[in-house]
Amino acid sequence: MYHVAGIDSGSGFTKAVIIRQFEKDRPPIVLSRATTRTGADIEKAAREALDDAIDRARLNTEEVSYVAATGFGRYGISFRDIQITEITSAARGAFYLNPQTQIVLDIGSQSTRAVGLRDAGRVRAFKTNDKCAAGSGSFIQRAAKYLQVGIEDVGELALNSENAQPISSVCAVLAESEIINHVSTGVSIEDILRGIYDSLADRAALLLKRVEKHQRIGGGGAQSEIQNSENASGEMMFIGGVATQRGMVKALEQHLKRKVDVPPDCEYVCALGAALLGLRRMQSRN
Repeated sequence: MYHVAGIDSGSGFTKAVIIRQFEKDRPPIVLSRATTRTGADIEKAAREALDDAIDRARLNTEEVSYVAATGFGRYGISFRDIQITEITSAARGAFYLNPQTQIVLDIGSQSTRAVGLRDAGRVRAFKTNDKCAAGSGSFIQRAAKYLQVGIEDVGELALNSENAQPISSVCAVLAESEIINHVSTGVSIEDILRGIYDSLADRAALLLKRVEKHQRIGGGGAQSEIQNSENASGEMMFIGGVATQRGMVKALEQHLKRKVDVPPDCEYVCALGAALLGLRRMQSRN
């Protein structure tokens, strides 16, 4: 019996997942999850998240046989046994949750990634945003702070929008200026927030379209473009912290004209994928 931990060291939050496998020919199960703010000390956050997950799983530290790290801070975790890219972890975690998944969209605090999958959850193609805050979850956080609303309320408020106001700037600084102008002209908070989600959905759709084009050319099985297609083949899974916000999910579905699969505990998918890949690596050495 093996216990393996996956740690996703994100710029905003650090997540940990512990899985257990009784026998090699049986699929592993998820025992526990835990999260904490990353802050300035990456190693401390990783240790806190892992210790919390170990407590929740009712294990002792020495019972965890292997630790796999992913995320932007993975190199800063000295007690890891292996480091894995977020792209590879996202693909493997999504495949575990739904083997029919062909496209994964991961929107986190600092980046947006679209990943195309092939057999067994391996990566066929991927695209990322241009590292600008206006294309990631941190822009939502900054806007919420300026608008004086809690980040936990943003998604629900956007659902009440009646006349979404577009945020067209590709630069976060200029986009914030647009928000200020909207506020000064009396635009409601709900309409501003929905405009932010629409902007993120538009950028995400461009990444998804490029990945799906590669899928189609490379034989990934997709037959129609993601954007503006009601019958695009294959499942699309939306993961990451932003996927917990219903307003973003609705904006994305309306923009893509298709159903988007958001799994429970969507923010832990990369940590789960890291644990699964760590388990495989450990077993290959035994």
